[in-house]
Amino acid sequence: MLSWRRLLICLGGGLLAAALTTVAGVPQMAVLVGWAVAAGGLLLWVWRISWPRGPEGTKRLAEEEGRTRVTDTVVLSAAVASLAAVVEALVRSGTGDAVGVATVLLGVLVVILSWALVNTVFALKYARLYYSGGDGGIDFGQREPPTYSDFAYVAFTVGMSFAVPDTQLAATSIRKVALGHALLSYLFGTVVIAVAVNLVTNLGQQG
Repeated sequence: MLSWRRLLICLGGGLLAAALTTVAGVPQMAVLVGWAVAAGGLLLWVWRISWPRGPEGTKRLAEEEGRTRVTDTVVLSAAVASLAAVVEALVRSGTGDAVGVATVLLGVLVVILSWALVNTVFALKYARLYYSGGDGGIDFGQREPPTYSDFAYVAFTVGMSFAVPDTQLAATSIRKVALGHALLSYLFGTVVIAVAVNLVTNLGQQG
């Protein structure tokens, strides 16, 4: 689902939004607006396709995902890079005026979207590993095969708690992926706290 075509279309929309933001006279928010549009569009597109799928549809899409592994790295790298853009924007918006507060609020949105995108990439990755392995590697405690909603449960729980939920990871390859996922989620959690503190500070200055 993370095909190059979808990525390029969403990035194109983000570039257009960034250009319009610059023309509107707030170039300091252009990168954040562009990434918010691109990430939000990609999230909606991917989950609109994957969420309604049953077990058979999930298996078929997961097997097709094996051809788009490079895009996983591209999306994850862009999501991490967006954190640098947020930090830069926060440094430049050190004032408590309306633009400064709007920039911080936009930074919060960007971090949330990037966090959701990271967890989405890992949900797709867990599904791909499950259906490409012999015994799946994840015990969901149910008889019916898992769907994308089950893999989203695993991914977003790791993303929120930095720990594996009540499912059992029974394969080393999946444990390695979950470890990297938890570490990356911890990075995002740290940035979320920093952005929240900055937002409170800006609101206090404005008051």
